[in-house]
This record gives sequence, C-alpha cells and structure tokens, in this order.
Amino acid sequence: MLEPTPRRYFPLDRLSLLISLVLVGLTLSLVLDLPSQRLALEILGSDASITVSGHWLIALLLAALTAAGVNSIVRQHPRVHLANTRYILILWILPATIVVTATWLLSFADVRAYGVYALLLVAIAGAFLAAAILGQYVTIDLNDRAYSAARLGVNLIVYLVAWILFAAVYNLKVRSLFSAPAMGIASGLLALELLRSSEAAFGRTWLYATLIGLVMAEIVWALNYWNLPGLVGGILLLTVFYAVTGILQQYLWERLNRIVLIEFALVVVGALVLIFWLRLP
Repeated sequence: MLEPTPRRYFPLDRLSLLISLVLVGLTLSLVLDLPSQRLALEILGSDASITVSGHWLIALLLAALTAAGVNSIVRQHPRVHLANTRYILILWILPATIVVTATWLLSFADVRAYGVYALLLVAIAGAFLAAAILGQYVTIDLNDRAYSAARLGVNLIVYLVAWILFAAVYNLKVRSLFSAPAMGIASGLLALELLRSSEAAFGRTWLYATLIGLVMAEIVWALNYWNLPGLVGGILLLTVFYAVTGILQQYLWERLNRIVLIEFALVVVGALVLIFWLRLP
C-alpha cells in the first residue's frame, strides 16, 4: 500500500498566487464598466435576444485563469494518477464554477450602496476557492489520511455552489429556452466532480454526468411553470440533483440496493414536505 502523501508537497506558493489574482479580478469586476452587446436572435419564430455584458467577459477570463492555475497546482502532486488521463480536466470545473458564480453575483451589486457586502462576498469566494482546490488536491491520493474529510468537504462545496446557482437562475425567471440549457450544463459539470470519486471509466463518468444534466434541464423547464420563491425552487432543484447524483454514485460504487433507494426517497419526500411547508402563508 502506498504511503500517505506528505503535506509538505502542497504548492502553497502557486495557490496563494492564484487566489490573489482571482481576488483582484473579482474586485475589478465591481468597478469596471465594460460595454454590453445585445444579440438579436429568433428561434422557432420567437424572439430570443440575449445581452452579453462585460461581466461575462471578466467571468470567462477569470475562469480560464483559474483552470490554468488549478492545472499547474494539481500536476505538482507527487502521486497525481490523473495527470496522464483526461480526468484532470474535471479538477478544473469546481474552482472555475466558483469564480464564475461569484462574478455573476457581484454583477448585481450596487457598489455605492453595498460596497462592504460586495467585498465580503469577494473574500468568501476566495476562501471557498482555496478550500475547494485544497480538498481536490488531497483527494488525488486515495491513500491520503485526510482523503475522507477532504472528499466530504469538496462534496459540500459542490452542493452549496449548486444550490446558489440553482436558486439564482430560477429566481431570475428566465425563459426556459435559456434557463434549461444553462441548468443542464452547470449540473452536468458539477456532477463530474462528484462522480470522479467513484474512479469509474472516463466514458461512463461523462455519460452519467450528461444524463444528470438532461434530467436537471427537464426539471427546471417544468418548474418554470410553478411560481416558487427563488430559494425554495433552489432547494427543490438541489434535492433532485443530490438524489440523482447520489444514486448514480452508489451504482458506480456497486453499492446500490433497495435500502439505499429508500434512503434517497426519504430525502426527496422530506425536502418536498419542507417546500410545501415553506409555501404555507
């Protein structure tokens, strides 16, 4: 059995540099006033125009910077068994999603009125980004003593980011033509990080993540006809995401049985009861 990886191998210098650059980029997104471009589209005879703002350009640039930084960090791991496979691409997803989500949320902030809270959000995003990268780095080595704790921490961050995204997208009440694909893509990408822990074949992991994305896209399409508050709708979407990813995870681990299905069913029922209770006047 391999010895646990010593902590001294963790490249803190690269992590600190990456976090610093991201924090500077997020802060600049609060003060920079970049031009927006409206794209006039028509799909199936219906107007489907979208506005591409400067904040999305900043988000994409920061996401690319984050992905490059994470790639540099994880390849420093002395036992990076993912380096020679396409699995290393999955390690980019969660950190990049955290950065994109933070940039998007900051785009709604009124700096003059809520500047302090916006800077607090920047700091929180930096802390979550550092925790996610650290957790992913530890989970590269399956024999690491902290593997279980790190895997749990990464999973919790995935679910928290998913809930924020789901609630924000649903709260905007965007047309299903846009919200459903966005939800499907985000869900599928985040599911890859959760399914990575199963160490299943690369093709199967991407196949199941794609199925999860399709399920979530269908759910949000139907949910758009139900007038729920954003946070409540986010809880419902997160519950479905948790149940589907959890069941597929257990299947990949070859642990799926009747008891496991009952446990997930109880979670879904409990969430539905909570949602209906929150809907009561």
